[in-house]
Amino acid sequence: MAKGSSMLRRNRSITGKVFTKPSIKPQHTRKIIRRYHLLIFKKDVIYRKLSTIHNTVINDENISQFNKAPRAMIPPSEQELLSVANETSMVKLYEILRKIEYEIVENGGLAKYQIASLDGQETKRGSDSSKWLFDNVPELKEHKGQLTALEIGCLSTKNVIRKYAKTTGIDLNSNEPGILKQDFMERPIPKDNSDKFNLISCSLVLNFVPTPEGRGAMLRRFQEFLHKDDGISMVFFVLPLSCITNSRYMDKDHFIKICKALGFSVTHYHEANKLVYMVLKWNGQTSKRKFAKTKLHDGPSMNNFSIIL
Repeated sequence: MAKGSSMLRRNRSITGKVFTKPSIKPQHTRKIIRRYHLLIFKKDVIYRKLSTIHNTVINDENISQFNKAPRAMIPPSEQELLSVANETSMVKLYEILRKIEYEIVENGGLAKYQIASLDGQETKRGSDSSKWLFDNVPELKEHKGQLTALEIGCLSTKNVIRKYAKTTGIDLNSNEPGILKQDFMERPIPKDNSDKFNLISCSLVLNFVPTPEGRGAMLRRFQEFLHKDDGISMVFFVLPLSCITNSRYMDKDHFIKICKALGFSVTHYHEANKLVYMVLKWNGQTSKRKFAKTKLHDGPSMNNFSIIL
């Protein structure tokens, strides 16, 4: 059995047929999630360094134009990941980047992360973010059974949101029946209001969009999927707290300004230990205001999360 595969278990029915998703032992869940976030962070650091070296923006969309060497066949060592911050060699940066990509894609890092995230969202562990939404926005509960919702980055069909709304769940890499394998940015625009939604849930998704322009495009696209009548028309956001409180290019006020330009008002905002929860109400009053990547704060430990409109 391959190394690490012992973490993954499949539940079976009494007939022996596999019928549920693979799961990960609770003691491994947080470790896998932290590891995946670390890999994404280190990849972002390498992209910034390579962007400086090449004097052009390097990201997921164009990296193949610069990274011509064969794929790595081993994951990065801890020492290599630690060295990224001070590494200046272009050759070494590309070498570490290829190893990171190997662990994320070829060695099952993304699949393990998705399963760990799914396990972490199970109600018994109290981490279903939609529970916070319905506990804190009473009007949603008042319309139980009347709401339609689009859940982007959906990992489970057992989340609280499905108790109150007819929910369409989509995810780039669906692991469970009842969740459509689909990229939100490629989802067809609804032809009429009957195909639109009262609520869009976007929990820990925007921060994984690789470019600031892509994040802006995603935010702008929400309005195409929301009801335009006088009823409920909301977006529920969950982001890592550091995206708002520890970024050079983002803070709460700036995020609210971006939302306002797109016709959204922030009606609920809550900072938890490591996450920030937001509810945006859409009023349809959009503007043509543009937002560039402007430095608002600075510090050695700050990240570069940003949104460009």
